[in-house]
Amino acid sequence: MGDERLTPMVNDETAALLFLHGDQYLFRYRKQDGGVVYKFVSPAAVRAAFAEEAIDTGWLPSHVARWGIGKRGEWLVVTFPPQKHRFSFGEDNGKMLTLKVPMPALAFLGYGQHYYLWAFKDSKLKDDTPLFAAPLPNINVKGAICFGGNLIPKASAQTIGEAWQLFTASPFTNHLCGGKSRQFPDDIRGQLMKLATQHRRRYPLDDLVGLNQTAEQMIRKTVDSG
Repeated sequence: MGDERLTPMVNDETAALLFLHGDQYLFRYRKQDGGVVYKFVSPAAVRAAFAEEAIDTGWLPSHVARWGIGKRGEWLVVTFPPQKHRFSFGEDNGKMLTLKVPMPALAFLGYGQHYYLWAFKDSKLKDDTPLFAAPLPNINVKGAICFGGNLIPKASAQTIGEAWQLFTASPFTNHLCGGKSRQFPDDIRGQLMKLATQHRRRYPLDDLVGLNQTAEQMIRKTVDSG
């Protein structure tokens, strides 16, 4: 590699770590004879070189499926089996409606101060598990959750439970209600109301809308985009 695209070495420089586009690192140093050597270095090697303390996640919640560190910091995925949840919905008249409704299995990803939710049908979340749109309002097509003006904790093994409680306790609005149900394509709240009033024990899996992404693809895309 020629150094015409890089900042030239100054006279008193003996070595430098250069940060390149695309999360690449280049180590540059001057040999005793004055020649300059370039060497690509992996992100893992850079972290290891600058970290003097071992990484300890602390005790992980039992339902953690994956954990890692990205550009925004810590990220992790927790899963919830099919079960009933209690949600509140804001009505047009200003009142609140609370429903206890069944949900399919859910995957909840926290990364920095961003959180995502997807549904899945498999008994356990695996790399090739197909993901589906979570059947709830206030979640966009990528699974990103809109928390409104709520103060959101930074994702970690210690705060993921708090973030989940904040999500389930926050009232849902009429935003992003479409594309979550085959039977009620315009407004998922119609399906949720039906399930609650009929006291259904399980969410109908054939009603879920596929995202054409596996768990591995979606998680990797979400983390790498940060």
